[in-house]
Formats: sequence, structure tokens, C-alpha cells
Amino acid sequence: MFETVENWALHAFADGELEGEEKQAVEALLARDEAARKALAAYTQQKQQLHRAYDSILDEPVPSAILAAAKGHRLQYRRWPLGLVAGLALLGLGTVLGLGAAQHLEGVQQASLANRAAVAYQTFAPEVRHPVEVASDDQDHLKAWLSKRIGTEIKIPDLQDAGYTLLGGRLLAEADHPAGQLMYEDANKKRLTIYLTQNTGAKEQSLALADSPGLVTCYWRDGALAMAISADMPHDAMMTLAKDIYEQMDAKG
Repeated sequence: MFETVENWALHAFADGELEGEEKQAVEALLARDEAARKALAAYTQQKQQLHRAYDSILDEPVPSAILAAAKGHRLQYRRWPLGLVAGLALLGLGTVLGLGAAQHLEGVQQASLANRAAVAYQTFAPEVRHPVEVASDDQDHLKAWLSKRIGTEIKIPDLQDAGYTLLGGRLLAEADHPAGQLMYEDANKKRLTIYLTQNTGAKEQSLALADSPGLVTCYWRDGALAMAISADMPHDAMMTLAKDIYEQMDAKG
């Protein structure tokens, strides 16, 4: 039934929503597909993080404003495909649990930083003609522009010793403030990105790793900056490179 990784099926499997042939098909997929096993492990970890962050909120009363808005509205039900149901359920869970949850967000903020960096990598790293907005030959402008828009001074690490050449960078958007992306490429055309944004109130955090299929992201928060590096490389190589970038970004002058 499933010949490749099916994200909705893995989410449903992690939530215990599959039965019969669908469950057996996913089990067979997991037995032969390492990428599927890694994806399932990532989804399971995310699920656990959400439970740790938000379970206590489930016992809180629904705000009166929401109850008032819901009165008099008749709900309509429709049977949706399983994959869409899983996506809508996650969206609805995030909306409901977000109410009054600021004190629980630190762990989820870290995961969100890694997720945003991974999405930005997957969006722009495959680009052939337009991978960056500002090319490396205008590096001074790129640094000044991103520093101004992000709201804190950034540095552009030199990764030549690691085999990566700067291609340039671009401006990105977070929910309520700008972010930036620097992109590098090695001799084999494999790309690496550095995601930078302002650290808005979260505690400092040491280097941590997050996996998604075919991608490793190393992320941290230090002072005014939150950063994440994304590339397809082994964990050890990523940690070595991340420490070099961390030291360059933290260096005085």
C-alpha cells in the first residue's frame, strides 16, 4: 500500500490511529525504510514535547470569550480523508493549546526554531537560479542589511576550511519579526544554510540536534541571536562545524 514515506500515515501511526491493512502496511514500510523510521522517531519526539508543554492546559477552563463566540453557531460535520483529518487535528490542537500557554513554550520554541530552519533549507537549498537574494560578492551589504532587519548585529562565518563557499543570503519572515538565511555550497554542490533570528526573550541554549529525513539541523540561542545550521551530513561532522560557527559568531571584533 505504501511504497515510500507517507507523512500523514506516519503521523496517524504515531497517534495510534491506524488499524488493519493500513497499520500493517506502515509496519512493513518501517521495517524496510530507514528514512521512514527516522521520520517516525521525529514525530514521536515532537508529540512527547507537545504533551510535556501543554497537557496541563487541557484542564484549564475554556475562556469565556470563546464560549460566547461559539454560542448560537451550529456545527457542520463532514467526513474527510484520513490524511487531511490528521493535519487539521494538529492545526486545531496547536490553536487550542496556544491559549494562555506562554509559560510552557520554552521547549517548544527550541523545536520550532529547528523546524523553521529546516523548512527554509528545504525551500531554498534546491533552487538553481535563485538560491539567494544578495550574492556573496556583496557581502558587506548582506551583513549590514540582515543585521538591520533582524535587529542585532550578525557575522558571516568563513567556512572555507570546512570546504564550504558562501553563495549569499536572503531575508526571511517569522511570525512577528524578520529572520535571515546564509547559504553555502561545497565542491560537490551540496548546500548548507545558517538560519538567524533575534532571540526574543527565550533563555540561552547550548548546541542541540534535530533530525528530519535527509537533513540534520543544529541549533542554539546565545545572547541576542537564535541560530540553526541545516545540512545533509553526519551528526559528528555537524557538531564540529557548528562549534566552529558558534566560535566565529561569538568572537569579539
